Amino acid sequence: MRYLAGHAVPGVEAGDGEHYRRDIRTPGGPARLDVRLDGSDAVLATLDGGAIPEELVPRVRMLFDLDADSAAIDAHLASDPALEAAVAARPGIRLPGSLDLHEQVLRTMIGQQISIAAARTVLGRLALQLDGTGMFPTALQFAERGLEVLRGPATRVAAIHGVAIALASGELAIDNLISPAQLTERLVALPGIGAWTAGYVAMRGLGAQDILLSTDLVLLKGAAVLGLPGTSRGIVERAAVWSPYRSYANLHLWRATQAPE
Repeated sequence: MRYLAGHAVPGVEAGDGEHYRRDIRTPGGPARLDVRLDGSDAVLATLDGGAIPEELVPRVRMLFDLDADSAAIDAHLASDPALEAAVAARPGIRLPGSLDLHEQVLRTMIGQQISIAAARTVLGRLALQLDGTGMFPTALQFAERGLEVLRGPATRVAAIHGVAIALASGELAIDNLISPAQLTERLVALPGIGAWTAGYVAMRGLGAQDILLSTDLVLLKGAAVLGLPGTSRGIVERAAVWSPYRSYANLHLWRATQAPE
């Protein structure tokens, strides 16, 4: 909940440590999704307006990684002495997911190489300019008007716009049933998308459990804090023992750079 709240796009999403809400598109029109913790072990989701899409429940389950076997994941990662204390401090850690794979691709591309705060500001501005209804813009909206509103180096703008066109036209054919390997192969084939972007999208958009973001600077900083190799090559070799749950190790390494709660 805190992760989603911290990455929420202003005007589209909002939340805190116990609550997350956003407006979504449904076959019956716009609707507001509201998800809360009930104080025990349940996540309560309600939809106000619109018809409930068939895929919504599994997507909400993936958004909060509700199908993860947290006990098995914790036990596996804690068997490495370097992660034992981190796992003990934050047991049951889960992957923050995404409600829409196309949205996740565009959000990741737009938000990479800038701070989370800056990314939220940029994404909020784009949502207002391209949609203006409280919804995150569709790939088609980015394709049609992206060049008017996207800012930054020309090559980066062209890359984002090109991916939006590919998604809107179906040239980039990706959906929730694609494998992480297939997703990565199709994404990195496009200009402006590298291994980090593809890996992050697979982790967030598909719930892929065994992605190591070995070039992530914050992750490498966290690795060093925990006495692990602080280089991409070093952490790749060291992280082999964390498979098949390296995505969860990413979260522990990121959190290692933060002040204790």
